[in-house]
Amino acid sequence: MKRKLLPVFLSFALLANGSLTAFAADPVADAVTESDVQTTVSEDQGNPEETTQEEVSEDEAVPANESDAITDFETAYKAYTFGANVSGPDAISADKNTVAVLDVRSSANYVTSHLEGSFSTPVFNEDGSIIQTSEDATAKAFTVTVTNNANFQNKELYLLCNSGARGARAAAVLLQRAGYDTSRIHTITGGATGLEVRYAFLGTNNSVTGAEAVAAVDSNDVVIVDVRTKENFANGHLKNSLSLPVFYLNEEGKQVVAETNQDPYAKTFAEYVKANRSTFSGKKVYVLCNSGQRGARAATALLADNGVDKNTIYTITGGAGDEGDETVKGAFVTVDGYKFVSGTDAIAAAKDGSAYIIDVRSSKAQTKTGTLKGSISQSLFDDNNKLDTAEAEALEKAFMEEIPQKIPQKTTEDKPIYIICNSGARGAQKATLLLGKLGYNTSAKEDGKVYTIENGAKGLELLYAMSGTDGNAVDGKTAVAAVGKDDVVILDVRATGNYGSGHLKGSMSTPVFNANGVAKTTDDQLSKDFTKYVTDNKATLEKKDLYLLCNSGASGARAATALLKAAGYDLAKVHTITGGAKNEDVKAASIYVSDTHVINKMSDTKNYLILDVRSTESYTKGHLKGSLSLPLFDKDNKLPDDLAKAFTEYVAAHKADFEGKTIYVLCNSGARGAAKATQLLKEAGITNVFTIENGAKSEVIQKHFVTDPVADPDTKKDNNGKDNNKNQNNGKTTTAATTKTGDTAPIASLAVAMLAALGAIIAFGKKKIVK
Repeated sequence: MKRKLLPVFLSFALLANGSLTAFAADPVADAVTESDVQTTVSEDQGNPEETTQEEVSEDEAVPANESDAITDFETAYKAYTFGANVSGPDAISADKNTVAVLDVRSSANYVTSHLEGSFSTPVFNEDGSIIQTSEDATAKAFTVTVTNNANFQNKELYLLCNSGARGARAAAVLLQRAGYDTSRIHTITGGATGLEVRYAFLGTNNSVTGAEAVAAVDSNDVVIVDVRTKENFANGHLKNSLSLPVFYLNEEGKQVVAETNQDPYAKTFAEYVKANRSTFSGKKVYVLCNSGQRGARAATALLADNGVDKNTIYTITGGAGDEGDETVKGAFVTVDGYKFVSGTDAIAAAKDGSAYIIDVRSSKAQTKTGTLKGSISQSLFDDNNKLDTAEAEALEKAFMEEIPQKIPQKTTEDKPIYIICNSGARGAQKATLLLGKLGYNTSAKEDGKVYTIENGAKGLELLYAMSGTDGNAVDGKTAVAAVGKDDVVILDVRATGNYGSGHLKGSMSTPVFNANGVAKTTDDQLSKDFTKYVTDNKATLEKKDLYLLCNSGASGARAATALLKAAGYDLAKVHTITGGAKNEDVKAASIYVSDTHVINKMSDTKNYLILDVRSTESYTKGHLKGSLSLPLFDKDNKLPDDLAKAFTEYVAAHKADFEGKTIYVLCNSGARGAAKATQLLKEAGITNVFTIENGAKSEVIQKHFVTDPVADPDTKKDNNGKDNNKNQNNGKTTTAATTKTGDTAPIASLAVAMLAALGAIIAFGKKKIVK
């Protein structure tokens, strides 16, 4: 007799009256919430929420006090040859078309968490006890489910129980009795204690990049958990990280990972997390392993199972193994307590000879950037920037032999040692370790004599000092004279806001400053943006002389020079403008403002006035709100004398409206009209005048054009009759109605036409509509 197949994902419960009922697994059961703290369960456990896992081996002997019924299952299991065990990862990745995963744990455990696509076929009762005989209700329900079930027939059957022991064996016997081929019945090793399985239960896959992890080493909102071996951690780790290894060396000295939550290392990990919940509460947890795979998954499972919100756990992609993330490895330290000195202080010490400076970078790196004059070259890195190769071992041996000869210990009492490495991390810390072995005072306390140069060769001040250039200075007059030349590009490295409020014509804004000051290292976002620009445009820029304009011709120019050197530019063609934007010649010529700066200031009519000198026709088609129209161009785009005269007369008559304000002149392209307006304004005694670069050609400017009603500044009433005496330019767009000479369209007639139209609209609006 054919039995009706039961739906997929059904579980069974034995009711008090002995009847059997089926219920569907909760569709959200895959998600383990923060409250679903790990319940490691034994095959013969009571309440799964209250007991902890007993370690059960696959070939364990049946306890003497077990019933003959269980012995029947165990004896039957041994009487057959079942398929080989499969690993958790193999079960997780199995093809569901050829494999069915039968979860034989209790229905409650299945509902709490299970593998995606698995079937709930319990051989454990709801109280957590295992079936006693094949006549038990739960055993019968299992048999009913699997017999002639199309979901299982002709497939490999993978059995998931609590630990891969008695539950799987009982299920295997029942499957054999239901007619299944024993060679196709497999136990998942470790069952639900397997950390790969427990990770899959979570359904999470959060990650961060190595750069994000390095940036978070000093954050109070992030905990970095390093799960590599204790030995690897000692050789180098991220600053402030926590060592909780799930990797360890076995008896053969091979590195292995904890595979189940019953592994001693996994238990130690779990105990620490449970005892230190406050360490992780409310924080993001970044997990670092060898490659961002097995170890991170194991640790994530252990963290989540022991009370850490799974949504706050992130894997550091790439890990820190041989093929790991170089950004992470580059930031490794060997101790968390050591002394620092700034790059600026190290440069000064090199000049006056007040410190020994050891450069431990590779010879290749030193050749590329140059070295600090007076420093001792003593590489610890090989040319591939590694510290653990045969070549690096030879360099370490040379360090131990040569440094005592180059730096007598007794001299360091008055002359400290400063170490240059790639980033102020791995190399400096290894050098500190070696110096300690040689007897130098490497204490992090006040009496210590060994210092790491902050940021190492990523520091822009140090990079500049090592570049060998003196800045190739040009004075302000030369820089101003170079404006518009084809063989010169002026890179303005000041903050975007400073550039926007006044710069040399045609200069490029490539900031290395922001509100927090100048970029300090090659890793700063400002540095990355600058480098991207000069790299993307290298084919054009490297053929020209580059003039660097910063605030004062100091730190900004040095930072930009260092970045250009790192990008491969010939520093013979890179020049610092002496005095920077403070230079009087530069200041006088910095009369151009950016379009975005003008838009940002447009509403501040108290302090800024936008003066539109385009033709009346152009102005009427579109203009910036609040701007004043004083046309210098006629409709043919010429600059007639009568308009210039009218312009001057208007300014003289309304000088009070200009004084005390910054004047931004808008013309067609930021050239002829702006130059003429600037000249006329200065002749009238108005000197705080700037040209909007590119004028009305700017797309940013065009996007903000309006065609709102205009006002007659002589009457100070707009064309709706509203009195504007309180503020002649309080947001209303105005036009100088007196400038009616030449070919300019008469404003009065335009106003009359607009007023007539307005009257018609008002009249229409007052009509009554009769239904």
